[in-house]
Amino acid sequence: MVENPDEVFYTLEEVAKHNKKDDCWTIWKGKVFDITSYIIKHPGGNKIMAGAGKDCTKLYNKFHAYVNAMYMIGNLQVGVLKVDEKAAKFGDFLTVD
Repeated sequence: MVENPDEVFYTLEEVAKHNKKDDCWTIWKGKVFDITSYIIKHPGGNKIMAGAGKDCTKLYNKFHAYVNAMYMIGNLQVGVLKVDEKAAKFGDFLTVD
């Protein structure tokens, strides 16, 4: 658990390295989560891996817009996405519903 995850920054490249079942990070609305321990709890099974190592905001909102993500995985936050030109062009995390 990270003590102050809103003060720890990761780039898209850093998050992309964590794309396996035993080391899985994702980005949701600009926040970075280590969802490794949540994979086995996910009701959709391995479908959660579609967001492994990348921004899952659009995908999450497509299927789970009604679910409170912070309640489910808020304690798994490890940081926030460092916004640079490359990150900004993907823009999914900038959408706040």
